[in-house]
Order: sequence, then structure tokens, then C-alpha cells
Amino acid sequence: MDPDKKIQAWRWRQLVGWVGAGLCFLAVMALLDGLLSRVWEPASLIKLLPGMTAEINGPLGEEVRGVQELTYLSESNDLTLTFAAVHKGYFLGGDMWRGGITASSRIHPGEYHLTVAPRRSATSRATPAFRIVVFADPVSLRRSSKSLVRRYTGLSPWGVAALCLPGILLTFGTVFCLSLRLDRLWAQGGRAEIYRVIRKEGDFEIHFCLGTEHGVRPGQELPVYNPQGQAVGLARVAAAAARDAVAVLTADQEIRPGFMVAITELKPD
Repeated sequence: MDPDKKIQAWRWRQLVGWVGAGLCFLAVMALLDGLLSRVWEPASLIKLLPGMTAEINGPLGEEVRGVQELTYLSESNDLTLTFAAVHKGYFLGGDMWRGGITASSRIHPGEYHLTVAPRRSATSRATPAFRIVVFADPVSLRRSSKSLVRRYTGLSPWGVAALCLPGILLTFGTVFCLSLRLDRLWAQGGRAEIYRVIRKEGDFEIHFCLGTEHGVRPGQELPVYNPQGQAVGLARVAAAAARDAVAVLTADQEIRPGFMVAITELKPD
């Protein structure tokens, strides 16, 4: 076994693994940021810039047959609401409407209120009011966001999480390929990394990539070492395939994936 190749493969696996872990952490934090910003900003709050159109969705106070029966009341003539459809709510199943709200390019920055109600009579119930906040410029709009990702980068937290996904898949695939290469290099020297550990009534069942092709036989006792190279016990082989084996050992410390099994006494490379 070439020690340099093994060390190089191990270092690359460690580095790529850390990169993958960092991307996973970033994706989870971005998703959490997006979810929390949804909670902290009520659905009735709509943020706009002059000349901007945003999707809007709200509940109905009573049943209507279509958008032609709906109207709206706004504090500003520079806010225009266009109804698109009446539909059932996704979660509770209540009647809802959806559409688009447009702020005129002439509108002054500030806070406005808008309500939606059926046209049919003066006694029709209006739905809860929407708060429409119009900002003077994109920077002010971005800084108002409850999402830290959007506030400081201008990016959608959902987009950041999605961008991390290809990198996560690539790093995981690279770690897998490097692990296979490392297993082959270790096997050439009669050793293997434990990749699975099952605790059974005080004993540890361990799985590793050494088999009959490497001279491992059922009943054979193999020394087990921790990552620092210290012997922690002897494992008795319970079953062996061509390139994999299962063994059982009793140890006074926790055995974890990453410990080593050797056919002979472990010596430095």
C-alpha cells in the first residue's frame, strides 16, 4: 500500500466532507430563515414598490359564485386590485379569492389599508383588512424583510437552499467515491474502516470491508483500533463474504464507525 495515496485520499475525503456539512448547514439555516419569516410576517401584510404588482390571496366572509361578485375598498386610488379566481383554502378548505395588487408609479410611500367584500348588498361582510406598505426604493423594501437572508443579501432564502442542493449531492457523491478508493487502499494493507456498528446486549456487531479475498475467515479474531491507533479489543468474525465481513467484540468503550480493523498488528504507514 502506498501511504501517500492513502493519506491524500483521506485528507480529500475529510475536506469534501466538511464542505458538504457546511452546505447542509447553510441549506437548513436558509429554510429555517424562510419559515420563520413567514411566521413573523402576517399573510395580510403586502409590501410593494411604486409600479410593482404582487400576488394576493384572502378569505371570503361569505359564499360567492365568482370574482364578478367581489369588489374592494382601498384608502388610495393608486392601489388597484384585480381578482383572478375564487377557490377553496388549501388547509381548512374555506372559500378564498386570489388576484394581483398593483401600486401605481405615482403612489406615495406609506401604509394603506384595503378590504374585499361581496357586491350584492350593503349588509355584505368585508373580509379583514390588508396592510399595504409601499416603500420608496428597493433597499428600503429589502431592509424591512424579516428574513435575514433576504435582508442582507437580497436573495430568497428558498433560492439559497435550492442552490445548495447540487453542491450537497456532488460532495456526498465525491465522499462516497473517495471512501471506496480509501477502502481499496486500506484493504491492500490488510486493514479496513468500520462503517457500521450495532450494539447488542453489551457486545458490538461491526461491519467492515475485509473478506475472504483478504484472508478473513469466520471464527478468526481481529484486533480493533480507535482513530488514535490504540487497541480496544479483539473482534471475532461471525460471517465473511468476498470483500465484507461481520464480527462481534466486547469493549469497555463505545465503538463507532471510523474505528479500524486489521488482519495483523496495526503499524504506522
